[in-house]
Amino acid sequence: MDYKPAGFWIRFVATLIDGFIVAIVGLILSYIFQDPPGDIDNSTSANTFTFIYSVVFIIYLTASKYKGTPGKLIVGIQVLSIHHEKIGIGRSIGRFFATILSGIIFYIGFIMAGFTEDKKALHDMICGTRVVYRKK
Repeated sequence: MDYKPAGFWIRFVATLIDGFIVAIVGLILSYIFQDPPGDIDNSTSANTFTFIYSVVFIIYLTASKYKGTPGKLIVGIQVLSIHHEKIGIGRSIGRFFATILSGIIFYIGFIMAGFTEDKKALHDMICGTRVVYRKK
């Protein structure tokens, strides 16, 4: 089965959608965990919960039957192995941490998806994954 690689911009839109979802959850958690209520400056626990939620959200959903986060589902793309198979939790964890590497130097690792032949970002190259359009 041949899959069409997803390029930089569609992946960017998926990331924006995911960021919006995480921000909404973060706002809700900030409101719930404010101590005392109304003290916006004291939201460390909410930030911690938001970070943990983000990590679990990305890692679990990428390794799940959905093969991607809600942003990827909405725009019609998915994360697969280089052999076009669903990735496991270990590879998903590695991919999550490799995305940090992709962003360290001016996001060059992400921008690479716009210039490589098979539309792979640095974290895809490191982890043996690819982001492709879903089959209809």
